[in-house]
Amino acid sequence: MIVNTSYKTVCDVLDTEANKSVEDGTLHVFEGQLKLHYNGSFIPVSGGISTEQIVFVSKKSDFPTAVDGVITLENNITYFITSNVDLTGDRLVSGVNTTILGASSENCSLTSTGLDVTKPLLYTDYTLPIRHITFKDVFAAVEVNVLGQGAQPIALDWTGVNFSGCIVNLACGDIDNFIFSKGAILGSGKFIFQGNAGTIGIDNSLFTGDGQDYSIIEISGGANISRRFRIIYSSFVSFGSTKAISVSTSATLPIEGYILDTVNFSGGGTYLDGIGQLFTDNEPLWINNKGILNTSNIANYYMSDNATVTNIVSSNTPVKIAGTTTSNAITQKFTHTNNRATYVGAIQRDFKVTSVLSVTSTSSNDQIGFYIAKNGVVIDESELYVTTNNNNRAESIAIQTITSLSQDDYIEIWAENRTDSSSITVTFMNVVIEGLN
Repeated sequence: MIVNTSYKTVCDVLDTEANKSVEDGTLHVFEGQLKLHYNGSFIPVSGGISTEQIVFVSKKSDFPTAVDGVITLENNITYFITSNVDLTGDRLVSGVNTTILGASSENCSLTSTGLDVTKPLLYTDYTLPIRHITFKDVFAAVEVNVLGQGAQPIALDWTGVNFSGCIVNLACGDIDNFIFSKGAILGSGKFIFQGNAGTIGIDNSLFTGDGQDYSIIEISGGANISRRFRIIYSSFVSFGSTKAISVSTSATLPIEGYILDTVNFSGGGTYLDGIGQLFTDNEPLWINNKGILNTSNIANYYMSDNATVTNIVSSNTPVKIAGTTTSNAITQKFTHTNNRATYVGAIQRDFKVTSVLSVTSTSSNDQIGFYIAKNGVVIDESELYVTTNNNNRAESIAIQTITSLSQDDYIEIWAENRTDSSSITVTFMNVVIEGLN
């Protein structure tokens, strides 16, 4: 069906002869209601749309009249853009429950030739759904609650929205949600999030920079994302001086709340900057991406030529192995202190824990047991024994187990002397904790 937008919002009654020339199967705004033309008659569409609630816009004059350069969109009205509309220096300010729709982002757009570079093309302090339209060729396309006066919760659900030829595509103050789906930045500027937000979610979208010095998506210093910042099934083309994603180290995100899943990075520019760049932070959860390293849940610590004695208080009593350990740079989602790796990820996971070590004892032929301990409690199924040599030669052993870890759980390696209370020295030890899911 084709929506005939040549009719006024409220049409005059068409005469019979005019009706005969209207194509069957087309939708028309007629007698204040959306109707289907068939066999010379206009048939009301079930649940028809009242023309008091939708305005078709093919030119600037279809919008409300500008006052001092501002076109104020009415509350509870849907504006359906049907062509490329130039506001010729004026700008839009949306009302409560305003909706902006387009037929297609390929042939429906908004711009404003001569617009003051200090003013956005569209400003809102309210929830604002937008569908299938392109914002193009202005300095700032859309601003949302940058003055901090918005009516929360502000939800921005945008589908099929493109940006082209802008310097700033979107600037957001405090919002509740921003959901961007099947949209694109095409040689245009950036999205800036500088306030509080619950969720920033992007999917199935394309972001192409223009090689200039900016970040396509920027989470500014002081921004606070309370639930998640998530990009999935999308692509970034970043070349020249353009960065794909920059998250300030002074921004706040949840642990494992900075999510990149099946995202492709190309162009040879800088892809990631700030939080997560060097895998020293626990906010990122990056999986199945191309062009960047993905995050892991892994820890490795070790000690070499250790001379610190592990004192055995009494036989058959496990104690934590003493000595100075070093964390491997590969470690992610764990913090490290001597002979302890603490899991700081937000998701409960299963881990394989393995330790290889060598030991000497102050007495010969002692049976020495080794354990993997979780939160200070030995895991029985990890228990293995070695007998010390009567020539004080170091004996080697490997132990392992599988265990589940939640946030702040920690792993250590413990030992006991099953024969007597002679002390031991673990000279070499290597511990690997590897996420399985």
